[in-house]
Order: sequence, then structure tokens, then C-alpha cells
Amino acid sequence: MGHFKQSLAVRLAILIVLGAGLVLLVVLTFSHVSLRRLFVQQVHERGDILTRSAVNRIESRMGRAEATVREAAAAFALLAEGRDQAQALIRASLADHTGLSGMTIALAPSGAPRSDHRMFSGWRRDSAILLRQDDLPGNSFQQDWFYLPYYLQRPVWTEPYYDNQTEATMVTYAVPILRQGQVWAVVSGDISLEWIRNMLDELPLGAGGLAILLSRRGHYISHPVRELEMRETVFSLAESLATPAARKSMADIGRRMLLGQPGQLSYRRPLDDRPAFLHYRPVPSSGWALGVVIPEQQVIATTLRLNRINGLVGLGGMSLLLIAALGVGWSVARPLKKLATAADRLAQGDFDAPLPAIRSRDEVGRLNDSFARMRVDLRRYITELTATTAAKEKIASELAIAREIQLGIVPKLFPAFPNRSDLDLYARLVPALEVGGDFYDFTLLDDNHLYIAIGDVSGKGVPASLMMAVGKTLLKSVIQTVRDPAQALKQVNDELAEDNDSCMFITAFCGILNLQSGDLIYANAGHNPPLLLRSGQDVTMLEAPPGPALGAMAGGCYESCSMQLAGDDLLLLYTDGVTEAMDPEHKLFGDERLLQTARGHRDVPARSLIEAVDAAVRQHAGSADQSDDLTLLAVRYRVESGRAVVAGEAGADPPVAVLSLLNRLPELARLTGWVKEQAQAFGLPAQAAMHLNLALEEWLVNIISYGYCDDHEHLINLRLWADAQRLRIEVEDDGQPFDPTARGEVDTGAALEDRQVGGLGIHFIRQTMDDFNYRREQNRNIVTLSLLRREAESTGEEGSC
Repeated sequence: MGHFKQSLAVRLAILIVLGAGLVLLVVLTFSHVSLRRLFVQQVHERGDILTRSAVNRIESRMGRAEATVREAAAAFALLAEGRDQAQALIRASLADHTGLSGMTIALAPSGAPRSDHRMFSGWRRDSAILLRQDDLPGNSFQQDWFYLPYYLQRPVWTEPYYDNQTEATMVTYAVPILRQGQVWAVVSGDISLEWIRNMLDELPLGAGGLAILLSRRGHYISHPVRELEMRETVFSLAESLATPAARKSMADIGRRMLLGQPGQLSYRRPLDDRPAFLHYRPVPSSGWALGVVIPEQQVIATTLRLNRINGLVGLGGMSLLLIAALGVGWSVARPLKKLATAADRLAQGDFDAPLPAIRSRDEVGRLNDSFARMRVDLRRYITELTATTAAKEKIASELAIAREIQLGIVPKLFPAFPNRSDLDLYARLVPALEVGGDFYDFTLLDDNHLYIAIGDVSGKGVPASLMMAVGKTLLKSVIQTVRDPAQALKQVNDELAEDNDSCMFITAFCGILNLQSGDLIYANAGHNPPLLLRSGQDVTMLEAPPGPALGAMAGGCYESCSMQLAGDDLLLLYTDGVTEAMDPEHKLFGDERLLQTARGHRDVPARSLIEAVDAAVRQHAGSADQSDDLTLLAVRYRVESGRAVVAGEAGADPPVAVLSLLNRLPELARLTGWVKEQAQAFGLPAQAAMHLNLALEEWLVNIISYGYCDDHEHLINLRLWADAQRLRIEVEDDGQPFDPTARGEVDTGAALEDRQVGGLGIHFIRQTMDDFNYRREQNRNIVTLSLLRREAESTGEEGSC
């Protein structure tokens, strides 16, 4: 069974059949949708034709009845008012028009005083015509057939009614006869509605279809449920339904049908909640409305029947396709199976295993030829690989020896100076490859001067390790002679730049610490600035004028800087393998994480600090491979210097810089230059300057775009104060009052469609500035933005020599 599941022929056949099945499914789906649309259109056309035809038949019959009654009224108006004349007229009219069930001639109470009758009626029973005279028709004068034409003085159709005499549902057409502007007689003709019921029952509406006929007041004249006829209106039936939705639906349908306009709609039948199509049309002469209901199930059933036939045909075709696909698959899989057996033996090292004899020149034949060539190539490759592996093992052994030699070049015995209590020093180097290009170094130049250095060679591997060895040795040799870090870097640079055909270079930091006074003299050759950890203060970066990397170009200039370490101050030197360590998503460890780690371990021994930084880098990198050498050196000066440094506070001075801009967007270019100039003047780091420029630009764009109701020019004034603690800028404008601090915080965690529009600019200002205030004075908006200089220093971008 497992072999059957893995058979190429079976999988190929299944894939072909699945593809064909998907195509068949798409075709059946398209066929279903298209057929349903077509059948729905046909249902609408059939419903329109049926309602139009039925209405025309009703109109035709009622029109003939109207003509007969009008002719009788005209004839009676010309005849004498006697009993015999009325009787003869009724008998002749009923005989000529078989559609009339009865006729009545009634004289008005005040008309024809000399007549020998008041009302004469005739009706049809089987084939006979029966007549009746009523000389006291008091109640008849109150019925619609007499009352409506008498007072309206025009012909009318009455509402349908049940006639006890004929035991049938009837409708009456009545015509008044006027003399001198008054009605003196009414002639009416009755029509039985049984023929309408029979006609509607015979309509070809299909299974579940029905036809209804409503009077102008909504009474059911004809309905499949006979108990509703002449007893219920569409609106009273709606009120009896169980749910408000069903009641509203039926009432709306009744109102639409009685508007006197034809139409059609798709709806859910209120009585059984099944979908259906309704076609309705008015009967103009009587004000009735005819409706035809066709269940949607008729359309679905027809569509499903056709789809079932198409599906069976498709399945038959797929069965034939499966047989053909299996045949093709087996013809392809048979030689491949033999070839797979031979390949298994080749994989086990049996290069003498015979390959199947395949004479065809198709893909299988070419594959067999490829296996034959591969067998020869594998034999040769394994021979060469054996020799190469032996050579690589020799190289790996030599690299391991080189690693030991490299690590032996840097000091690795700790504690470095066990007899000195004024120093706590520790260092660590972890190459990314077997050998690397980082180095650190330290030594006592004499009893009172400690030399420290760290460096990073461009590149990795053996070339970098050789360059490192040369650079470290040169720098240590020169520093013992010149005792000046800047001069030592210059001499080493000139030496390395000479005949540097490989164009490799070294970034380095070196310094000399006076162990008596705590004075540190240092210089930087393009290296990462060390961290300075002072007790009770924030961690800062030790900046120095950047000099060129060693060996890049002869004649480079370097500058020595100096500072004094207080008791228990710690200096942390590191290479970019720390800050540029990447996690699996290629995110850098970065300066900020290094600063945070140092802040949390400022009072621990030098070794503990380095181990904490190393652990933080490894935790950040996770499963990612080490991308660069990682080197750290920490030295803590334990002797109290006895000096105290007190920072002065700036007084309430006038602004040190001002800028006036017009309320025009091109003026923002001047803002950028002004901020850059002030940032350089006050030693503001690049990142803090960028945040300040973006915050000011965001607020000025708001003022220019939304602050003014006219197109006139307005001045926007900027004033800057600076002291040792902070930079403060006021922005003043004469635009419309607007307090940005009154706006709520933006929920940046919400989905985009759920966020309130706007507010991100103000959110950015709040996040980047230390203080953001607003006040309204003398019809002017004044916004104050403040940036703490200590916050700027914590970014690691500010320092001095």
C-alpha cells in the first residue's frame, strides 16, 4: 500500500484528475451561476407575460360589461318609465351579454313619481332569466351599487361582495341617469367573479406558484386559500403574522401592489419565509391589483437538475481521463523505477552497479545517460575529495595553532596587576573566525603610567590577524618611546601606510593614565568612543576629535585630549563587534543597548561589567552567527582624585539666538540652516539636533497650513535660550488660538481604521522633547519646546576633549 501511494504513475494520474476536477468544478460553478441568472430572467419575463395576459382578460370582460350597462342606461333614459319597458330592457341585456349575472334598474326616491315601480331586478339562474319588482327598496338605496353613483354622479365599480341570491362573489358596475343635473335612476350590472378564480387557477405557475387578486381596498378577491377571500385584507392578514418583520413585509407588499403601478420584486414570503419572486400589475378599470408569486425553488430545482446532468457527464469524462493518465504514468514510471534502483546502489558506494538499458532518446533516456556520466564523475570526485579533506585538516590544524598564537599576543593573565590596589583591569577577545583582526593591549610604562589600547583591523581571517599583530606591536613599541598618544598614532599610521598594497587599515584608541593624578591623555584613530562610568552620574561616551584610521593614508593628523578620572571611575573600551552584533532579523545591538547595560553595572568590578556586556550581546544575537570579532577592555581607577566639579546654572538671560520667518512653506529651508547652526554652536549631538529640527518643522507646518484665515503675510518668531542643563525655544505666532497640549494622546497600538485622524505630529513632538507647553498672551500663540542637554549626552553623541 505504501508503494502504491509513492508510485509516480499514481501521483501523476491523481494530479491530472485533480486538475481536471478543479476545471470541472469551475465550469459547474460558472454554469450554475449563469443558468440561475438565465432562469431568473425567464421567470421575470414569464411573470410579466402572465400578469399582463390575465389583466387584459379581466379588462376585456369587465369592459364588455361596462358597455352593456351603459347601453342599457342610455336606452332606459329614452324609454317610458313603465314596468314593462324596464322588464324588457333587463331581459334583452342579460340575453345579449352572457357575462352579466344580473341587472337592476332603480328609480331615485325623488324621481319618476308617475312610474309603476321603484326598482326592477333580473338575474340569471342556469339558462333561465328571473325578474323581480321591489316597490319599497329602502335598504337597497344604502348599498354601494346605488349610493356611490347617486352621490358621485358618475359610473362606478363597487367593491366585490357575496350575493346571497346567486350564492356567488359578485362585483357591480353602476351607471347613474341624470335629468336636469339630478340623478333620477341608476342602472347596474352584476358580474360573477368565479370565472376570474378559474382563470387564475389555470395560470401555468408551476409547483408552489400562486396568483392573488386584491380589490382597491386590499380585500382578497381571489386567493389559493378560499377562506381568505372576501373575509381578509392583505393588511389584516399582515397584522395576524407572528413577527414584526413578517408583518411589515406583507404590509409593504400590499401597499406597493395598490399604488397602481406594475412591478416586480424578490422577497421572502412572510407566511413561510421562503424566497420568491412577485410580479404585480393593476387592473385599471376597477382599481384592483393582480399578483403572481413564483417560488425561487423552481429556479434552483431546474438549475440543480441541469448541473447534476453536467456533473455526471464530467465525472464520466474524468474516469476516462484517469485511465488514460494511469497508462501514461506507468509507461513513464517503469524505466524510472529501474533507474532509481541503480541510483540507490550508487548512493551506497557501489560504482559498478549496472544501469538499465534504455534506448529511447526522451527525457528518461537522457537521465540514464546523465547517471552514467555522474557515476564516472563521482568516482573521480571522491578521489579528489579525499585529498582535499586531508589538506583542509592540515589547514585547520594550522589555523588552530595560529589562533593560539594570536591570543598569546594579547595579555590574557588576570588579574593583570595583582600587587596594585589602585587598578581593576580586565579584557576579553572573541574572534568571529579561527583568527581575527581585533586586539587590545595594556602595560605599565613605569610605576605611575598605564598604557591601554584597543584596535579593529578591516576584514577578518588570516590577513586581518597578521595586520593586527603588526599594528599592535608597532603601537606598543612607539608609545614606550614618545609617551604621546597622538604622536604615537601618527608614527604607526605612517609606517603602516607605506607599501600597504592590500589597502587594509586599523581603527584604534589608545591612552596613558597617570596613576597618581588620575589624568588620562588619549587619542582616537577612527575608533568607537569609549564609555565613561562615573559614580552617581549617567554613563557618557568619551569623545575625541576623530582621526583617520591607521594605515589608510600617510600624513594623517591626530590630536591628544585629556581628562581627569575621579576615584572609582571606570573606562570601557570596545570594538564595533559589540554595537554591530546582529540578531536573526539583522537588527543591531546598538549604542543604546550598550549604554543601558553599562548603566545597570556601573558599580561592579571590571570583569563583571565585561561579562555582563558579553552576555547581553549573546542574548541579543540569539541563534545568529557571530558576524564580527568582539573585544572589550575595562579599567577602573580606584584612587580618589580629591577634586570636585560643580556645574554652573544659566541665569535668566535674553535669548541667545532669534529667527523670524514668514508664514510660507519655502521659509522652512531657513529653519533647517538655523537649527544646524545653533546645534553646532552649543554642541548639540546630531540625533538631538535632528529631533529638534523635526519637532520645530512639524509645529511650523501646522501654523502655516492651519493657523491663518487669510492669505496675508505674517511673521513667526523663534527665540532660543541655552544653559548648561537645557535648550529652550519659544515659537510665537499671531494665528488662530490653538492649544496643542489639550489634544489627547494618540493610541499608536490601535488598528489604522480605528485611530482618530491627525495628532501624530503632536505625538512626535511630545515623544522627542522634554517639555512642550502652550500659552496665549496678547492674542498670540506661544509654544515652548525644551530639550535637556543631559538627555542629549545620554545618546552617546556629545563629548569634548
